[in-house]
Amino acid sequence: MISQQFRAAEKAAPPPAQPTRGVVERMADTMREMRAAGQMVTAASLAVYGDFTDAEVAKYGPEAANLARAREIRQVA
Repeated sequence: MISQQFRAAEKAAPPPAQPTRGVVERMADTMREMRAAGQMVTAASLAVYGDFTDAEVAKYGPEAANLARAREIRQVA
């Protein structure tokens, strides 16, 4: 006769943690999106469009702007 054997339920491993992007990278991407859409990138518009606080814009804005400019440069070989 065939008997069924059941395995004990195993806990599923949690999914690997996704590396979170930093504020500077998110802000730089938001700046690039705004520029591509033809919008003016100012501290006020960045705070509204990107859900950044005024303090974050003041602290990380210059670094994010430099990163956004560096990512926009095309290299033609």
